[in-house]
Amino acid sequence: MSQGTLKRVNFFVIGAAKCGTTTLHARLNRHPEVFLSPLKEPNYHSRADLDPNRFSKAFKANTKLDHADYLALPDPLPERQVGFLRDVEEYARLFSGATDSHRVVGECSTSYLWSPSAPESLRRDHPDARIVVSLRDPVERIFSHYLMARKYGFVKGSVLEAVREDMNHPDPSWGRSELFLELSRYEAQLARWKAVFPPEQLMVLQSKDLRKEETWWTLQEWLGLTPMDLLAGEGAQNVNTAGLSRFEGLNRILTQTGLKHVLGAALPSGLKQRLLGWYYSADAVPQMTEEERKALTALLAQAQS
Repeated sequence: MSQGTLKRVNFFVIGAAKCGTTTLHARLNRHPEVFLSPLKEPNYHSRADLDPNRFSKAFKANTKLDHADYLALPDPLPERQVGFLRDVEEYARLFSGATDSHRVVGECSTSYLWSPSAPESLRRDHPDARIVVSLRDPVERIFSHYLMARKYGFVKGSVLEAVREDMNHPDPSWGRSELFLELSRYEAQLARWKAVFPPEQLMVLQSKDLRKEETWWTLQEWLGLTPMDLLAGEGAQNVNTAGLSRFEGLNRILTQTGLKHVLGAALPSGLKQRLLGWYYSADAVPQMTEEERKALTALLAQAQS
């Protein structure tokens, strides 16, 4: 099954993390000529740089690593955020729902921009693929990443405390540390992709431009899609909203033990949504200070030197 199915795959959003890839996935998926993997981030082409066996205890406790039951479900597969597939047949299963009516077939794994091995892996299997990169101000990306990691209980303290602790991690890698600075080193990451793919197959976007209608018309034309309004009926709210727990100590305990993941899976969806609205508060989200911005800029420059 794998070879025939994977020949359809011709599109990838490769990152960066916290730069609008969820918005890209959600909006493009509205187009009837687009089929995107229901597992948004399968991370298949970065598998040489990712070892789930070495993921941190907290990361393992909050991430589904066994996908056998999921992949055995009938089409259409339900949407799931992230996975770490290593088997080509499992990867191909994600695209078995694609048909001849789908001009664009692909997936969105944010690890690909960071991964040293992903460009060659993807070129080998999909040499004609169209590749989209979405970026934002690198310091803003770090702060947004920090808010997400704090929301889920992976870090604590201020952004500078979290970043400095991450810099001193004894084994910095995907799934073990946050890679706050590494994931904002766009220049070196883009250079790897530009060395492998011609410029006509790469489109670099800025996340702030995802609010503009013309961005979506241009993207659809580049992908050869019949143009349609992908923003119709959508409010101003970001697809992937932020918030921090009202109970950060408890939140870290639930995350580290995996209990939050277990409880989330066990609760009825209606009750779960009501509890999440109470458990997380947008009012608790801090804003980056000018001092923090300057310090993060200096730390990023140091990491790139």
